[in-house]
Amino acid sequence: MQHISISRRVFIGAAMYIVTAPILASTLNKQTKLAEIKVDGQFYSAHELTVLTDIAEIMIPKTDTIGATDAQVISVLDGLMMTWAGSKTKQQFKTCIQQIGALAKDTHGQGYLALPLHLRQQLIEQLDISAFANKKTQLSSNYRRLKEMVFHIFYTSEQANPDFILIPGEYYGNLTKQQLAKVNSGIRL
Repeated sequence: MQHISISRRVFIGAAMYIVTAPILASTLNKQTKLAEIKVDGQFYSAHELTVLTDIAEIMIPKTDTIGATDAQVISVLDGLMMTWAGSKTKQQFKTCIQQIGALAKDTHGQGYLALPLHLRQQLIEQLDISAFANKKTQLSSNYRRLKEMVFHIFYTSEQANPDFILIPGEYYGNLTKQQLAKVNSGIRL
């Protein structure tokens, strides 16, 4: 993969964050069909980035349209941990990675990264079902929050949605009736 940086404006709630993140360098493990990240990110370790990248790609796979990896979702998430996330969110996402690793060991007797692709997909699909069916566990709460961020970053990316506009048009403060009539007729002030 490339070693250039990307910059993106990410809107979360009512705030905008500028995120600069490196494009993650990875190699494909042919045995597990896993893109292994080789260098630590700004916040996450290479191991954590590998897990997150794989989970995001399972959530939003590349088909005839781009996937989460193409939209650099995890690079941006890594950058957001430095600019946007508070300590609770940082801990929640790190804990989620650990919990998914423990779930893989409990379910399949191996760590998440050692599982072949079909078992990783199966694990995340089952986790997704249970996280939304039983919202009371810490793992389900952490996973739902992570999934929400993955999809938010993806759908607000230029790659996934080149025409995305958070708030279309311009803001005009107090207008007179004449000014409002001009705006409504398509005339810019």
